[in-house]
Formats: sequence, C-alpha cells, structure tokens
Amino acid sequence: MNWDSQLNSILSVADGSVAKMRERLTSAGKFPKGAEGRLIYSSLKSQTVALLRICSESRPNYRPPSSLRLGVQWADLAAIQSQLQIQSQLIESFSVKLNDLEREKQSQQYHIHTLQGISQEVRSLRGELRKKDRERADLSSEVERRMEQWRREVGRELSSLARGNDLRGDLKESFGSRLGRDELERLRRELERLRRELGRQEEDMQLQQTEARETRRQCEHSRKTLAELTGSCRTHSCDLMRTLCRYSLTQQEVHQMRAAVSELKREVRSLFHQGQALASPPQQLTSGDPSLPAPRSHSKGLTADETDSDSEDFSPTPSLSEISSDDLSWLEDKESAPRRPKPR
Repeated sequence: MNWDSQLNSILSVADGSVAKMRERLTSAGKFPKGAEGRLIYSSLKSQTVALLRICSESRPNYRPPSSLRLGVQWADLAAIQSQLQIQSQLIESFSVKLNDLEREKQSQQYHIHTLQGISQEVRSLRGELRKKDRERADLSSEVERRMEQWRREVGRELSSLARGNDLRGDLKESFGSRLGRDELERLRRELERLRRELGRQEEDMQLQQTEARETRRQCEHSRKTLAELTGSCRTHSCDLMRTLCRYSLTQQEVHQMRAAVSELKREVRSLFHQGQALASPPQQLTSGDPSLPAPRSHSKGLTADETDSDSEDFSPTPSLSEISSDDLSWLEDKESAPRRPKPR
C-alpha cells in the first residue's frame, strides 16, 4: 500500500470520526463521553503523524523543479483553506451548542427558584389550615357541650312546669293561682326564647360544619398540589443535572479539538518550512552548472501525483482565523524574487 492510499484511508477515518461526533451531539441525550472523544482525537493525531513520516521517508531525495513548485504550493494552499473553513464551521457549531446549553441551564435554575418559593408558600398555607382546623374543632366541641346543657335545663323546666300544672289543676282560682299563671306565661316566653336561641345555635353549628368540610377539601387539594409541585421540582432537578453533564462533556470535547487543531497547525508550518528548505538546493544547482539538463520527463510524470498528494496532505487543519501572516510569507518572497533565466 503506497502513501497515497494510506492518506485516503486516514482522511476517510477522520471524516467518519467527525460525522460520528456531530451525530452524537445532535441526538438528544446521547453525547460522547470524554474518554471516547480523547481516543478519537489521539487516533486521528497518530494517523496524521504516521502519514507525514511516510511522506517524508518515501521520497527523501526528491527535489521538484522551480517551474512546478509554485503551482503545487497554490494547490496545497487551496486544499488547506477548504479544510480550515470546514474546521471553523465545526467549531462555530460547537460554540452555538454551548451557548444553548448555558441558556437552558439558566432557565432551569430560574424554574427551580420559582418552585422553591411556591413550596414555601404551600407549607405556610398548610400550617395555617391546620391551625384553623384545630380552632374549629375546639369551637364545635364547645357548642355541642353548651347545646347539651341547654337541652337538660329545658327538660327540667318542662318537667317542673308539668308537675306544677297537675298540682294547680285541682286548686281553686285565687290570687296565688293568678301569680302562677303569670309565672307560667313568663316561663313559656323564656322557653320560646330558648328554643329560638337553640335553633340559631344549631344553624351556626351546621354552618361551621360546612365550613370545616370545605376547609378539609381545600387542604386535600393543597396537599395534592404540593405533591405535584414536589414531583415537578425533582424532575427539573434531574433535567438540570443532565444538562450540566452535557455542558461539561461538550466543553471538554471543544478544548480537545482546539488542542488537536493547534497541533495540526504546527505540523503544517513545519511542512511549509521543509518545503522552503528543499526548494533552495535545486536553484543553486541550476545556476552553478548550466550544462546539466533539467529532468523534465521525470518531473512531468510526477506533477500530477505530487499535486494530488500535496493537495490532500493537510486535510485536518486549524481554522482560517488561526493562520498568521508568517505562515504565508514564503509566497510573497517567491513572488517578489526575480526569476532566473533558463539556460539555452
């Protein structure tokens, strides 16, 4: 297997790894773990280093002619720029996902604070309801006790009046009997008053019992609402924990990707400097000995292979924003330098 096929296989593996990471990030609740992401980046980095070593060992003595070197470099630059754009878009998408996760985290915290306030209000309301229940229970027992006492008193009065009527039925009408009738009338009026008061007390007791039943119903409804709010709070807490885990994993992956991109950037710069170092000896040989013919047939045969291989040599590269002006300074030097005349 030559180094071109190895380059193609490494590039396909890198594309598959990036696609797999993108698919796991977009799927809800299925983020790649940190260990798996580190394995992917380490394998990609080792394969890239192996490819660069194979490229340097396979053709150590090859010197491209000066007429073809500029075209190959521009082709390499175009391939590098396309790969840099892809990496920049990928990093921007990761940044957008991180911002979304941060906003979701803030909204979850706001919901949790709101639910905690509602839970405190429900607790205070439940305490007040219990206090009112105890007060109504005490009042109901006191009303029942007083009603029972009044019933006993009325019964005793009625029995005494009945006995008095039986005794007075046989007596003659006298001044004393008239006084007895007046007393009986007074007692009847008092009895009617007591009956009316007893009726009002019974109505009040029924009203209080109705209010007690309504209060119990409201208390039961409040308990159910508290249970629902507690369950919702637990659900939101679980969602917040999952969101925080996703945010930490995504942030670790972005840091690892930036480190890998920086490493690839340094490797690309070293390759550019090696290309400059390899380009200088053929110029000296051409200017020193004009009688030597240039190997045109050999260079023409290798132009297509060199262009294709160099254009695919730097596929995993950093973003366009991370390329400095020093990396492309050799192009300006080559364009500004005067071209040497060809030997006739």
